[in-house]
Amino acid sequence: MWAPEPPGRGAGRGLLGLRERVAVYGGDLDARRRLGGGYRVRARIPLDRP
Repeated sequence: MWAPEPPGRGAGRGLLGLRERVAVYGGDLDARRRLGGGYRVRARIPLDRP
């Protein structure tokens, strides 16, 4: 059974892995650092597959 990794112990895919998964559905991912700290992440996935 799958269990989430503890914080800081991920598989190392991070944003790259998320970008790849979004692309499978014809979408795109935008991730930027925020001036006040942290990140803004936006994924756009079309309703219909290409």
